[in-house]
Amino acid sequence: MNLSFSGHTKELTFKQLYEEYYAPFCLYAKRFIEDKDTREDIVSDVFASLWDKIDTFDLKSETALGYIKMCVKNNCLNFLKHQECEWNYAEVIQKKAPIYEIEPDSVYTLDELYRMLYNTLNKLPENYRTVFIKSFFEGKTHTEIAEEMNLSVKSINRYKQKTMELLRNELKDYMPLLLLLIISGQQ
Repeated sequence: MNLSFSGHTKELTFKQLYEEYYAPFCLYAKRFIEDKDTREDIVSDVFASLWDKIDTFDLKSETALGYIKMCVKNNCLNFLKHQECEWNYAEVIQKKAPIYEIEPDSVYTLDELYRMLYNTLNKLPENYRTVFIKSFFEGKTHTEIAEEMNLSVKSINRYKQKTMELLRNELKDYMPLLLLLIISGQQ
């Protein structure tokens, strides 16, 4: 697989690369995924990602096809991993009795749901709580929060992850409702 696109602009090189290798990479993806539409979507996503990096990526490089192949393989494996998680979640949900069967007369107002959320958040260290509020209610990015709090972005990610774990454990039966509240609080 020797790429020789001398004298072409990056856009023409990309177009030629896409036209020559889209179908072969779809066929390669078949090693991992049976569904034709899914394979085509994955390969299209890889090429779209490559297009986004066109100014910084050397399309003439000998490693370009190897890079695309690796991306297709990784995206296929990520898709399969995500699909497995969805199946596992669906299986758990099917086995678990819904909250309305356990507590058939429980109806919570928005205030009560917010109170449950804030009571749970109050169990956290202050930095964790602050990160959660800035992220979900103020809509700030991890970088903005890191700058404001004089912390690394990695710390912000870790704080947010730990907070979500606690919320999932403490409020697992109410998570879908609480997520709706959080999302609506961002708008």
